[in-house]
Amino acid sequence: MTDPQTIHEYATRAAEAARVFATWTGVQRRDLLHCCADTLAAAEDRIVAVAAAETGLTVARLAGELARTTGQLRLLGDFVAAGRHRENLVSPGAAPNGTDVVAVPVPMGPVAVFAASNFPLAFGVVGGDTASALAAGCPVVVKAHPAQPRTSRLLAELLAAPLDVAPPGTFALVEGGPEVSLALVTSPPIRAVGFTGSLRGGRALMDAAAGRPDPIPVYAEMGSLNPVLVLPAAADHGQWAAALAAAVTASVGQLCTKPGLVLVPANPAGTALAAALAAAVVAAPTHPMLTGDMAADHAGWLDRAADLPGVTVTSAPPPDAAGPEHARMPRPFVVEVTPDELSGELLEEHFGPAVVVCPAPVEAYPRLVAGLAGSLTATLIVDDNDPSDRDLAVALLPALAERAGRIVVNGVPTGVAVCDAMHHGGPWPATSAPWSTSVGTAAVRRFLRPVALQGVPADLAATVFPS
Repeated sequence: MTDPQTIHEYATRAAEAARVFATWTGVQRRDLLHCCADTLAAAEDRIVAVAAAETGLTVARLAGELARTTGQLRLLGDFVAAGRHRENLVSPGAAPNGTDVVAVPVPMGPVAVFAASNFPLAFGVVGGDTASALAAGCPVVVKAHPAQPRTSRLLAELLAAPLDVAPPGTFALVEGGPEVSLALVTSPPIRAVGFTGSLRGGRALMDAAAGRPDPIPVYAEMGSLNPVLVLPAAADHGQWAAALAAAVTASVGQLCTKPGLVLVPANPAGTALAAALAAAVVAAPTHPMLTGDMAADHAGWLDRAADLPGVTVTSAPPPDAAGPEHARMPRPFVVEVTPDELSGELLEEHFGPAVVVCPAPVEAYPRLVAGLAGSLTATLIVDDNDPSDRDLAVALLPALAERAGRIVVNGVPTGVAVCDAMHHGGPWPATSAPWSTSVGTAAVRRFLRPVALQGVPADLAATVFPS
């Protein structure tokens, strides 16, 4: 565990580095991020082997995740090198004395990043939050996730060489439990926080940041139900059962965009779709969950769901496994519930290969959507050739936009594209800042603040605030 004094020293060194790092051009930051990506790519076999042994995730999944990690490092580097993080807001002669007003982005300063358990690479020590902070010109102090100490240390070790050209203190790794998290967030030099994790953990960090003498922003991604609404005509298309089951059970349900609720029409087609979805979910292959606690939470949810009124639970048999990983093996299951009983824990996020299915009259869809909390995503399954489906989609889209940061039509919400237009955020409790995204090039802007330059000569501004 990293002691509080060391945390403070890392944060202080990061503040000293920030003064120099902020003067780097976008091209310099791009070169640094590309070098980090190249270093990780060269060590792929070593990284994937350590992460697979520690997390239980498959080699194929982790290889793909490492490709996403290196890809977003390069993408964000290219983004700032091209100056696309600068909005180029200029108001000629707008000041009272007739001088120009020009807005420039300024790095926030040291950022505390919390590695996520479910994406040990893409949201880990050198994941999206770290990459976007460095792209913005902000030093980073990363807290390793307690479930993945070896993976975290390896990534930090690999970063040492490419980061050697950066100002001393630009990157540091800390380890420990909640007390380390709070010490990091409340360390005076820290200027912003990036977090992916539980609602309880995110709220604790928000409260700690707000309780500082100088409150700082916390960009937290916390919990998401990710509802899927299957419209009546689309329910006749049988391929959606397999597609939705794959999204529910991918990485044994440990994805922040996993569908947690599927509404199907209360008609024969909806009944058949619900049955096919349940069969596909319980038949899905499994592997150990990330931690024993997560597996225990999943098993506990299965037990509690079976005792709820108005529900039917379809589950896979207990896993036939032995050895230390047995306790981490989950049982996939589906909870079918009536609309009148759809409340409470049935509308909460649950990690693991499980989903709630609710057959409902189509006229009840608007009411059910109105009862949903904020999510990262909302999905509509629509028959584009059916006028009634299209009309219902038009009626539902505004309400879904109020409750989600991304709307998917005729797809599944898993598999988040790292691109300019991506918004990986949403209303509470999905995130603490629904206007921000933790994925895509816009993630860089979380760690920049605008400064208006009034009457500052262009050559002087270019010297102090390089592009």
